[in-house]
Amino acid sequence: MKGCLSLIIKIIIAVLVFFGLKYIGAIDFIKEKIDNYQNPSQEKILEKTKDIADLSQIGEEYVVEKNLNILKNRMIIAEHNASGQKMIIIEPRDEDIITKGDITSNNFEAKLKQILNKKQYKIIRFENLIVSKSSKMHGFNQEIPYVKVTGEITNLPFKSVEGIVGCAYSDNGKSLILISLNEKGKYSQIITDAFFNKVK
Repeated sequence: MKGCLSLIIKIIIAVLVFFGLKYIGAIDFIKEKIDNYQNPSQEKILEKTKDIADLSQIGEEYVVEKNLNILKNRMIIAEHNASGQKMIIIEPRDEDIITKGDITSNNFEAKLKQILNKKQYKIIRFENLIVSKSSKMHGFNQEIPYVKVTGEITNLPFKSVEGIVGCAYSDNGKSLILISLNEKGKYSQIITDAFFNKVK
């Protein structure tokens, strides 16, 4: 009986503490903090990514979805609202993994396939990758060489993709890998150019 009474008293105290915290707004405060952590505002994401890229001028037609750190590789993922096209900026752990010189070389397709076959890149797996024409775009206050790529990819809502892979240098001299992808037949270089042209 004494143990049962003790349990009832503990339950009553717990309920009173809960309602006391709710009354002073502590529960809502905790929920808000958890929600802000899981779904940070666009301003907070832009603030956290500015050490890699200044995305403050991209406008409302693009949204920065994620700022990730995967195996010490920093990754910023943005999306074009109307088309769903993804723009990705990667600051790799290995700074020389892809350089501007690699992009314009004749053996870039082989190097890209070798990089994608490494174990740490198995989160997203490419198959039947084809690298075609090279060109340049502007962004990060510099000319950015890129190549057009097509292939099949896992872990995306669509299987066949096309886009570009390019390389730029950050203000501190590090190589940045730039990727833009969309479903095959829906990729737009105009959307990519407009996004990276606003990135500083």
